[in-house]
Amino acid sequence: MKINGVSIVDTFAEAFESYYSRFLITARNEKWVEIAARETTGFASSIIGCSAEAGVESYLSGDVTPDGRPGGVVQVWTGKKKMLHELLDRIGQCVLTAPTTAVFDWCGEGCETVDVGRKMRYFGDGFAKKTKVSGRRMYAIPIMMGEFLIERDFGFSKGVAGGNFLIMGSDLDSSLSAAEAAEAAIAGVEGVISSFPGGVCASGSKV
Repeated sequence: MKINGVSIVDTFAEAFESYYSRFLITARNEKWVEIAARETTGFASSIIGCSAEAGVESYLSGDVTPDGRPGGVVQVWTGKKKMLHELLDRIGQCVLTAPTTAVFDWCGEGCETVDVGRKMRYFGDGFAKKTKVSGRRMYAIPIMMGEFLIERDFGFSKGVAGGNFLIMGSDLDSSLSAAEAAEAAIAGVEGVISSFPGGVCASGSKV
């Protein structure tokens, strides 16, 4: 098969079953959305050596977010039994600590849930309050900059992780350009992340 002059070998791609959670981080402006999302998805390129695989799926305008502010959709993939701990760690250390942020479940209907917000409220030493944002059940946790808003329950579900293809090029420049173009195309697909740095893996797993 050839597409745009490039030969494509019709072979297989590694994929496996895993669990993911999908949530939305919002903040006062795009700068702090991007910072919080980047921190939250750090050290999460491969489940082989990391506690999770994670990435930023997309960035959204305030027109479609529950609190009317810019946001970023993040995915975290890990084992079912590890999900609550992983979300508590990543949201507690990387979103709660980022100025002006709030976080909402973005998994959709039909997902199992873990009570991330309900457990996170203990950070408020008993002063956290129940509230609602666009009909969503939230906790307002007092912090030094005001309040951190977090949804009570976060969804998680079974999905397909992995999926890859090898790019064989005559030189580094053309191969990297092809990889960057592929990542740009993948970034436009809803529900998909590329967890490696910039979406490209320079050193595949050894067999």
